[in-house]
Amino acid sequence: MTGTKDHAGDAPKVLKFDTKRFGEMEFPEDSVITVLGGIIGFPTLTRYVLLQRPNDAPFYWLQSLDDPTMALVLVNPVLFKADYNPTLPEGLHAELKAGDDGVTLFAIVTIPPGRPQDMTANLLGPLAINPDSRLARQLVLDDRHYSHRQPVIPAA
Repeated sequence: MTGTKDHAGDAPKVLKFDTKRFGEMEFPEDSVITVLGGIIGFPTLTRYVLLQRPNDAPFYWLQSLDDPTMALVLVNPVLFKADYNPTLPEGLHAELKAGDDGVTLFAIVTIPPGRPQDMTANLLGPLAINPDSRLARQLVLDDRHYSHRQPVIPAA
């Protein structure tokens, strides 16, 4: 990853990063999200950028800045599970430097090769992000009302 500073002096630093999926990207340094403790299965990957590409709405991409080959698909779980309102761990808001409403939850999506209609979302391991501090943590919930393989598209 390389960084450049705008000639205006105090302008945000622009970072360039070459990814496997999206090619070379540029984004402001202050858009980097730090995932405290990493993501399950990827504990050493802690720096990410959240991308929303117009053709992929309502999905987001969480692109790792520590591994150019790593990008996860995220979705707001309320879009397909309207009653999704898990109890968040005590101390989460303080850890992410967020007020009571400062955390956004995303579900990590799994899309089976060649079968996007069978995609599922992990509602037991959501990613909590504070967009202001750009701090995040993947949660591990113990709530039998939710599944780690919740269908995103309802069965016909």
